[in-house]
Amino acid sequence: MSTTLVIAHVLDGHITDVTLQAVAQARALGQPVHGLLMGQGVAALASSLIAAGCDAVQVAEDDALKAYVSTPYLRVAQAVVQSGGYTVILLPASTMGNDLAPLLAAKLGAACVLDADGARVANGAVQLRRTEFDRKVATWMNAATGKALVGTLKDGAAETIAPDAARTGSVTTVAVSLSEADRKARVLSRDVAKQSVNLKGARIIVGAGAGVGNKDNFSKIRDLADKLGAQIGATRAVVDAGWLPADHQIGQTGATVRPDLYIGCGISGAVQHWVGMMDSRTIVAINSDKNAPLMKRAHYRIAGDLNAVIPKLIKLMP
Repeated sequence: MSTTLVIAHVLDGHITDVTLQAVAQARALGQPVHGLLMGQGVAALASSLIAAGCDAVQVAEDDALKAYVSTPYLRVAQAVVQSGGYTVILLPASTMGNDLAPLLAAKLGAACVLDADGARVANGAVQLRRTEFDRKVATWMNAATGKALVGTLKDGAAETIAPDAARTGSVTTVAVSLSEADRKARVLSRDVAKQSVNLKGARIIVGAGAGVGNKDNFSKIRDLADKLGAQIGATRAVVDAGWLPADHQIGQTGATVRPDLYIGCGISGAVQHWVGMMDSRTIVAINSDKNAPLMKRAHYRIAGDLNAVIPKLIKLMP
């Protein structure tokens, strides 16, 4: 039985949720799971990876790993993979993961699949799935015989495992050997915009599209969201217009959400937005165009001007 290696993404001193999803997906393969932590001061996080499902964790610490830079991370990851004989390597489909995975695959002569949303074992090999074209096409891929497989998993590919503090596993320190050439680049500063919305954890989302009309009309969207205790989401058109910040964007180039209730206001329902909210448990569409794609797909439809509909909805609420 082969062992899957999950390369963790540590951000601001925390293991990212997408990394924990990758660990959960790796465990679902029915094979042992090892983790690799790279950074500075990250040894304390090893217990979190074990509690999340790793059987063993290797820790590599060095000043050059304090922030993600391609070359030092690649050197360490390559050394760990080759010394451990790993043939399945998973990473989160983050900026770090999607940058490191193809570089690592090239060094290993391995197959590489980016932005996978599922994994399985079939015919004795680990396969990764990419779903495209509004989930109409699902392609399963595996490495050629004798080759390793490097893949990144998208946010939402798996449910994280509830941490089990009672789980035990080995923690080993990796000897980091980097040349001066490996240390040429360094991160001087990193400014992170404060997140103003928690779409991923929201039970109710009020989504706003270009049909809202203008920024002034967002007062009605906010009134509805406040009444429901909801978060506000948006299409790319709304974000591009500057009506809401980018962290509100839902869709192919934004967040993927699965709320209990999604209310789409003035949203046509183009595929780029649909793929980000299509797993909502209940979808309500408000649109003056009854033939809009989202109106056809929604569980409940209200045909009318949202500027008139929303105030009436709020009045009906206790």
